[in-house]
Amino acid sequence: MNPLRLFHFDIPTYGNYGDTLLFEAVRQTFEGFGGRDRFDVYDTRPLRDAVGPRLVDMINAEADAVVVGGGGLFLSDTNPNRRSGWQWNISVDQLRRLEKPLIVFAVGNNRFYGQPDFADPFREHLALTVEKSVFFGLRNLGSVRTIREYLPPSLRDRVVYQPCPTTIASHLFPDLADTPVAPGRTIAVQSIVGKRQLRAGFDADAIYAAQARVLARLAGEGWDLRSVPFSRADLRFGEVLAEHGVDAPETRLFAVRDAMFRGLEVLRESPTFLGTRGHAQMVPFGVGAVPVSLDVHPKTGYFASDLGHPEWALDPRDAGFEETLYRTLHDVDDRADELRAELAATRERLYRLTLDNVAGIHSALGGAPAQPTHVAFTPPERRLALRAFRAAADRSASEGALRGARSELATARAQAAVGPQPAPAPATSVRRPAAPAAPSSEPAPTFLVRATRKARRTLVR
Repeated sequence: MNPLRLFHFDIPTYGNYGDTLLFEAVRQTFEGFGGRDRFDVYDTRPLRDAVGPRLVDMINAEADAVVVGGGGLFLSDTNPNRRSGWQWNISVDQLRRLEKPLIVFAVGNNRFYGQPDFADPFREHLALTVEKSVFFGLRNLGSVRTIREYLPPSLRDRVVYQPCPTTIASHLFPDLADTPVAPGRTIAVQSIVGKRQLRAGFDADAIYAAQARVLARLAGEGWDLRSVPFSRADLRFGEVLAEHGVDAPETRLFAVRDAMFRGLEVLRESPTFLGTRGHAQMVPFGVGAVPVSLDVHPKTGYFASDLGHPEWALDPRDAGFEETLYRTLHDVDDRADELRAELAATRERLYRLTLDNVAGIHSALGGAPAQPTHVAFTPPERRLALRAFRAAADRSASEGALRGARSELATARAQAAVGPQPAPAPATSVRRPAAPAAPSSEPAPTFLVRATRKARRTLVR
């Protein structure tokens, strides 16, 4: 029996740890399913790159289905484009040409508070995507509810719940998560209040300072604090902690080539995690931590509610935020054993739901009946997966540089075709008709020519 061949649109990046781990977790969810012989994720492309007819033709000729996701892809301004209105950069016309069924897996509505609504052609593109999908699963129930509102009634029930596979990391990577928590009170922290939150009225300085004061109190009570930034923008919070005299050794999980799986080993050591990013909830939860977050984005509230603990997403604009945060962190620590057992049962439920969903996908694609089971990758296999990820990330960076070189070459050629412009004559001189400028014979820079030739050979768009 040959496995079903899946083409995956992903985001190969070292810049955000959540995305670094997420897309590999999606692949291993499929490839480990049903005895590891049901699916083969045979090729990938960055989903933010424009999808052209040649790539569509290749997928139509080679793939059995196309996986899109996961991640917070329903966001209009991270990869702004008029082709789709969200991050997957494929036009309506090219989407219509795509003959293979889609699997939209663990994607989320990532609109920020106060952010403008999606622009055209989002509704048309979304409806067509749902129509062409054998599975359209969103990572939290809040996304399921809000994305359904953009669809005609006939399509709304096709949007279902599929948790992010990072939330079941203890099942996908059991040897990396199966470590007893060290005795003592330990909390890892991450925080970012960015430009979008500022536009929505959040006060970054006040929120950072309030968290720092709470963490200083905990440190004074003997807690062990650790700073774990997921992205470069998170570094500011570490600086604020230092300014408040809080000793929180820092472990960066971004811009590190081996962070994909090492990050799980870092996160499993802290029974409590305080964060503001979605994956700063989901990944720690996936390896056993209690995730406490700030409600600076709807998705943090969505996830806390899905866990049955909406009180774990605290609104930093509330008058009593600082004291509420202090009490909440003490409460989850006091109930650590009880909550870890409860959340282990929740992860098991999400794991079973995921396997049932993948079994349904396999059946919908014409696969033979399969038991909803999963076999995790071994450490040597994970090392191979990490090498493949590095190659994809390097390829994506190189292709981006090549496209930039092509753009520079086009600009250089356009400027050369215009030729040098005559200097303006003094106001007192008699202006004579200027002779037409001869086209410049100066060649474009050699490195641009080489880069463009290489781009034409290597890019499939």
